[in-house]
Amino acid sequence: MASFVPFTIDLSAHEAARLAAVLNALGSHWDPAEIYTGEAEARRMLYSHLDPDQQATYDVLLADGVLPDTPER
Repeated sequence: MASFVPFTIDLSAHEAARLAAVLNALGSHWDPAEIYTGEAEARRMLYSHLDPDQQATYDVLLADGVLPDTPER
């Protein structure tokens, strides 16, 4: 009867290299706070000025947890 040999792979070195490559590709101009602010403003604009039917649908999706409840609204 054959016995199994444990097989493990440590990906921590690969993950560190991948993260370094991503941060290098983003460059020094990348500002996470600015990006978050821009996304929040885009979300606010997207869900503003809804007609009553759209607002009702939005409220249902929000209540069911389909859309995130964000204070930017």
